[in-house]
Amino acid sequence: MTLYLDSEDISFVSVEYFKSVALPPLREPIDISKIKDSLQRDPAIWKRGTGRWFAFKNKLWGSGTSEEKAFKPLSDIFDAVIREASKVSDAPVKLRFASRPVVSPATERTDATYSDAYLLLVDKKSVDTQGGKKIQAKHSDSGSWDDIVVSFEFKMSEGDAEGEDCEKRVIQSLHHIMYSDPCRRATFGITTEDAQMKFWFTCRAATLVSKPFDFFMEPEHLIYFCCCLAFANVHELGWDPTIRSVCVGGETQYDITVCTDEGKNLVYQTTKVISAFSAKALRGNGTRVFEARLKSQDGKLVKDAELVVLKDTWRDCDLDREDKILEQIFADLRAKQGINQEAEARKYFLTVLAAGNVMVDGKIDGTDSLLCMTDLPADCTSYPLKPTRTGDLPSLPPLPSPAKRSTVLHRTHSRLVFKEVCQPIYEVRSLDLVFETLQDARKALQFMHCVNWVDRDVNVANVLCAGSTGKLADLEYAKCMDSTTSHRQLQMETPDFVACEVEAQKYLFIPPTRWSWLHEHSMPSFRFNPLHDMESLVWIPTWTLFYHVGQEHSSPSVDQIRWFHILFPGYSRLGAFVGSFDPWVLPPSFHRAAYEVYDMHQALLIAYTESEKEMLPAQEPAYTEPLAQLNSILSECIASAVEYSRGVCLFSPRAVLTS
Repeated sequence: MTLYLDSEDISFVSVEYFKSVALPPLREPIDISKIKDSLQRDPAIWKRGTGRWFAFKNKLWGSGTSEEKAFKPLSDIFDAVIREASKVSDAPVKLRFASRPVVSPATERTDATYSDAYLLLVDKKSVDTQGGKKIQAKHSDSGSWDDIVVSFEFKMSEGDAEGEDCEKRVIQSLHHIMYSDPCRRATFGITTEDAQMKFWFTCRAATLVSKPFDFFMEPEHLIYFCCCLAFANVHELGWDPTIRSVCVGGETQYDITVCTDEGKNLVYQTTKVISAFSAKALRGNGTRVFEARLKSQDGKLVKDAELVVLKDTWRDCDLDREDKILEQIFADLRAKQGINQEAEARKYFLTVLAAGNVMVDGKIDGTDSLLCMTDLPADCTSYPLKPTRTGDLPSLPPLPSPAKRSTVLHRTHSRLVFKEVCQPIYEVRSLDLVFETLQDARKALQFMHCVNWVDRDVNVANVLCAGSTGKLADLEYAKCMDSTTSHRQLQMETPDFVACEVEAQKYLFIPPTRWSWLHEHSMPSFRFNPLHDMESLVWIPTWTLFYHVGQEHSSPSVDQIRWFHILFPGYSRLGAFVGSFDPWVLPPSFHRAAYEVYDMHQALLIAYTESEKEMLPAQEPAYTEPLAQLNSILSECIASAVEYSRGVCLFSPRAVLTS
């Protein structure tokens, strides 16, 4: 598992702002000032002479004690606060404090990182897949990551390096919870540096950290934090009540409710995770794809149901749901091309069996129910944390960090069920099947383009193989070019498949003489067009060939690695696109297919040049004829590559490549 940290992903806000937007509402009649006064009058809780919590008898920095011993008094403080609040609140206490365990919290996580302390659910959500043997009695406080509400990290000495490490550890904990547990919608954290404390929060729309405060001098902030969370409903603590962990055959699976637009309540039980790549980003659509079976419909058990695919995703709030977009595309095909063409096109897209928005607490679930704001405050800044990578290298290009914004783009939680159980193209291990799948994805794009739709997010995760047929999926970003609706610039989740012009947000193939003329008149505004979809498609076989090796347990050559990084640097690669690549650095069994991919690149460059050579002000490129010619060439190249690839297998390299 890999975590990409970037300060632009984290908003640095005041403590009061954090409390007002990120925490659940304080339960009435809890009064923070009365709790503070009562605690400070109790000599067993507060040392008036020194103005300190009694539990902290010594200074923290330089004490020479471990984090566990130095901050174990936080448990006493939490218990004292909750006891006082419970005097006036009838709500049950949902959380308990656990100090650093002897063993890491139970999880499928492969590294040994764990928090210094945490607040855990009293009523566990985790399931024991090992018959009670996973958590021994003497390690009972190790708990489970699936039950952690708040992760704590403590800095024990002065120095920027340790402080930054402390912050990275808490972000890693937040990330792990959001990535590993499909039941999570949000989670919280606390970091301390001596007496300075910060609050942390993350959901699929944003990650916030509060400015530091002295929890000795301003104890009311910590009291408020504890009271808001300890008495909150479970869904307010970040859990999704429509997903339930269950133990099936000694493994964790999930019962997931799909509430359809027609009012049906369908419960599906997962059998395996197909993809959770998009869930690796703290902020984003968090898409997870499961193989599943229908378990019950409107409370009635269903037996012997067929395997299906269930997709759980957080789409941008200004975008339509994927099933709605598909029906719009098919309606346009039916109207403009006829019912036969519509039927033919449906072969290359997924069949929707059920769809609906997730309902939580009687409302459509979205990040706006977890984070109660849209505009970030004027004094909000990006948190000064150096970007870094931790953990193992990924087998796919890394997720980018979305651009810094002054507003939070909220997301809507939805689920779709598809008939076809597919395999993403990056998992296909027969090179001929890769190209056959690619050919069908090209046909899907051709159908979309002929009715003025563009996909805008073609990549290795949403080109799928269903038996012998390729499918194009994940159409959340698809848009009709005739639409007058404006969408913000997309932040695509797989940057190595984004067209060069889309990344630059300008036309790059206008001849120099034409540039001069346009400068004198009016430069055309950039707009996504079908050629950009086709470029993304061409990058897929390029990545496939330069990432993989031709023999099991082998490593790519030095030259192959060098070319991989030239072609997939993770940022602008226009030079590599307009230049050429060397197929001879690849395994010999890949050579003939690689030359076909090279020809595809050259045909794409010609299409761009032809479409932009006579650009006019306020007009888009004349791509219609170049696109038709490009489709013809790509069809031939892919067909040839299929034949050249018969019997050729793909293997993941021993040393994993990354951009």
